Amino acid sequence: MVQKRHFFHVSGFDPYDITALHRRFVREAAVFAATWNVTIAVSPLHQRGAASPGATTQAETTKAETTQSPPPDNGDGHWTVTASAPGWQVRASYEQLDWSDIVRAELARPVLRRLWDGATTFVDIIATGTAWRYFAANWRYGAFFLVPFLDVLLFAAIAVAAGWVAVSATRPALGGLAGGLAGVLVAGVAFALLLRWPGERWRVHQGLADWIFARDYMLGRRPDMTARIEAFAARLIACARRGDADEIVLAGHSLGATIAIDALACALMRDPDFSRHGPRICVLTIGATIPKLALHPKGERLRAQVNRVAAEQSLTWAEYQARDDIISFHKFDPVRLRRFKDVNEPDGPTIRRVQIHEMVKPETLARIRFNFMRLHYQFVMANERRTAYDYFMLMCGPAPFRQTVESPNGPADLYAADGALRVAEGGPRR
Repeated sequence: MVQKRHFFHVSGFDPYDITALHRRFVREAAVFAATWNVTIAVSPLHQRGAASPGATTQAETTKAETTQSPPPDNGDGHWTVTASAPGWQVRASYEQLDWSDIVRAELARPVLRRLWDGATTFVDIIATGTAWRYFAANWRYGAFFLVPFLDVLLFAAIAVAAGWVAVSATRPALGGLAGGLAGVLVAGVAFALLLRWPGERWRVHQGLADWIFARDYMLGRRPDMTARIEAFAARLIACARRGDADEIVLAGHSLGATIAIDALACALMRDPDFSRHGPRICVLTIGATIPKLALHPKGERLRAQVNRVAAEQSLTWAEYQARDDIISFHKFDPVRLRRFKDVNEPDGPTIRRVQIHEMVKPETLARIRFNFMRLHYQFVMANERRTAYDYFMLMCGPAPFRQTVESPNGPADLYAADGALRVAEGGPRR
């Protein structure tokens, strides 16, 4: 039975800072406590040794308060969470492997430069055949790839139409040249306004920046990200060497799954034995987009990193996939880069297919059914119903990671109505 767990998390291309993530975590912890009938307490955010002002110390629906002591100050943002139910208590240290500052810097780049780089990225992915590989792997992801680029083309078409109308309306009064200039001006203003609204609501800028960054990262053009991944690897090694946890779980969501695997492979290159002594090392990839770069002809380095992690027998790697999450690759092996039906290969990650509609209440599903980003983020949020996958139970539950991911119905098999562990690591609970 696990009593102490260190949980690292790598977010995707997400600009939210650590303070916002801590607030979301506290809110979701309350939902988790209610769903699984457990007591849970979350510490304040510890940031470079100091708690952030106004941090919440307790999830709203806990049964009782637990005193927290801060974990070692290993990163820019971390906190502790203690969960308990009859017969068990787990203290987890939650550490964000944060690169949101790089994301925000990318989003702050000039719009014209982003449009140019976006066009270059689009042409590259089409010309190399990578887009067609997306559609062959999962047609929904292929459609998702097209969305931000088609949005820009749509805005451009509307802007050109607006300019043409302006030319037709002003030519009799201003003449040909002046009327043409008026049309160009109107088209430019219309395009800029469309990029702001509905462009910002549709996350067009973030979508373009995501693809631009991902391609540059794959091609080794981001020394800032290379340095950050090396820092992540050092933190993984240091945590394993401290040996103060029963398990270490490295979770990566969306593009963060690729970054997590890259960091872990880097750690294995620095210290090939770090995962073979001390705490068990577990890897969790959720809403993952590893094939996004691995399917590109120039993704050799990342493909090698993925295979290095998959071949390490001392690790437990589980990937959860959901059909309703179109911003990931459903029924697609991230190591072998091919579709599968229902049976996992004997080597590589344990791939579990789960259903988002089973994680939330019907009224919640009705509200978010067509909000694809919200569905994508359900993997890192608390569930309203007990099911085969639960992010918080993989973090806070006493069952070992491997036991949870290999149980047919995951934590739903392992925990009773009162939150007690039904089956301990060695046999029936006595």
